[in-house]
Amino acid sequence: MKNIRYSIDKSSDIPLYVQLSEQLKRDILSGRIADGEKLPSRRELTEKLRLSKNTVELAYRRLIDEGYAVSRSRSGYYARQTSPVNTNISEPDFYGTPGISYVMSQNGTDLDAVPYGTLIKLCRDISYDMPELFKYGHKYGESQLRKAIAQNLYDLHGISCTPDRIIIGAGPDFLLQQLACALGENALFGFENPCFARSYVPLKNIGAATELIDTEMDRFPIEKLKQSGITVMYLSPDMQFPTARRLSEEQRNEILAWAEAEPDRYIIEADFDLDFSEDPGSALAAKNPEKVIFLGSFYRGIAPSMNVAFVMLPKAVKDAFNQRLPYYTCLKSRLEQQVIAEFIRSGKYRSHTEKLRKLYREKRRILKSALMSSPLAPYIKIHGVNSGTYFVISVENGMNETELKEAAAKRGVKMISLSACFITMNELLPRNAFIIGFGELTAEQIKGAAACLIRAWAI
Repeated sequence: MKNIRYSIDKSSDIPLYVQLSEQLKRDILSGRIADGEKLPSRRELTEKLRLSKNTVELAYRRLIDEGYAVSRSRSGYYARQTSPVNTNISEPDFYGTPGISYVMSQNGTDLDAVPYGTLIKLCRDISYDMPELFKYGHKYGESQLRKAIAQNLYDLHGISCTPDRIIIGAGPDFLLQQLACALGENALFGFENPCFARSYVPLKNIGAATELIDTEMDRFPIEKLKQSGITVMYLSPDMQFPTARRLSEEQRNEILAWAEAEPDRYIIEADFDLDFSEDPGSALAAKNPEKVIFLGSFYRGIAPSMNVAFVMLPKAVKDAFNQRLPYYTCLKSRLEQQVIAEFIRSGKYRSHTEKLRKLYREKRRILKSALMSSPLAPYIKIHGVNSGTYFVISVENGMNETELKEAAAKRGVKMISLSACFITMNELLPRNAFIIGFGELTAEQIKGAAACLIRAWAI
């Protein structure tokens, strides 16, 4: 770069170093200064622009901080156009499909219902009142949070446990991997097919032994479990994903009897939408906490970014956990744990989940009413309990699954098919079935999405 054409106005209120850095940045972004091209030396700019060395140094430091220049030892400064600091990141995701107006995600939550003000105030107050949170915490998680969870489990679900049986972790998938290590190489984990892949895949990734049981829409095939070699069965009794099925009390007792028949058998009871479930059945962990491992989290009950999870362990499993994972470390922020603990302890968590329960009930009613009062009604069947943020719909209008999905997308509706959740093919479940989520949509958006589906699938 030989020609220096910059003009510095020393009478301006804008600092001299800012004027210089902005003009250099303009030339870098326009391409007049090429990516990687050497910039004028500090001495050259000092002499030609009659600036102090400190002014030029500040200008270059500003460019470096913003990502538009790099400094190389004993060589000088070089222009940089493609820096992580000044480059917009664009990655494909579930929400980035062009032409989609309604994302009917089964995992969607109503972000307008998140108690932002309360959480922010708790975060601020706890930060001021508890400076000790910047020190190391207990390896199994904050004692206040474990106490709050133990009390909450008893109040809401009748599950009795002591806080020392509870372990806090960075998401359910992480805790499942730790659990697999604690249970040892002889454990054989059972999963329904289809299942929640975010639980199944993490165990497969660490080499844990797994076995699948083809499930049905309205019942769990207990006879297949009894014939298998499974020692640890993963279940969501109140809201099985993706079928949205609830186990009957009879089936709960049968599965619990299977676990009680052998000392090394356990059930992992995964809490999916349980805290805002309508008319939930009795928790398996309440029936026998020594044979049931209860797995829960707060990312749906509080906010998606608060992926704090916990696991309640039977005594024998906790002893094994202590022995085989002596260096376990809780990877969640102590501050975040304390915020959740106070949110539960104050009673706000319970009132918030009750609010969500009513909110999702009304959204579900709006969506079901729109579909079942339409000309599409004779050709569809809705599966699942009246809980949570989704249900399953099977369609028999002469179109196949691909045609149904493409027709919906052309009308601006995105959803996933039930078959997308299959680990292996399952002939026991209906074809042409879709998971219809409504949690994050407003009432008006739900009506709009339903209208689009009705037009897309009209025959």
